[in-house]
Amino acid sequence: MSDEVIIRQLVGLDQTITIFPLYSQVSRLSEAVVCQRLAAMFAEGNYRCIAAYIDKRMVGASGFWTGTQLWCGKYIEADNVVVDNAMRSRASAAR
Repeated sequence: MSDEVIIRQLVGLDQTITIFPLYSQVSRLSEAVVCQRLAAMFAEGNYRCIAAYIDKRMVGASGFWTGTQLWCGKYIEADNVVVDNAMRSRASAAR
């Protein structure tokens, strides 16, 4: 198994819903509800999602919001960061 992590943006609802198996490790929401909520989030126009892969297997994902606020200007806010259960202790075991 390679240790190389590839991170890519998931574009649109069809790609983003591929996070469901990973997300279901930490949530009991149905796939239909997740899909509905993602669609609503995308409709707001400032939501994106990225996923981390090792050997073409999704091992992590995070949504993020972008915006501008008076006090800080442009910002990015991570949202719903999920790491595959099998990978969570892997990094700490390598130290």
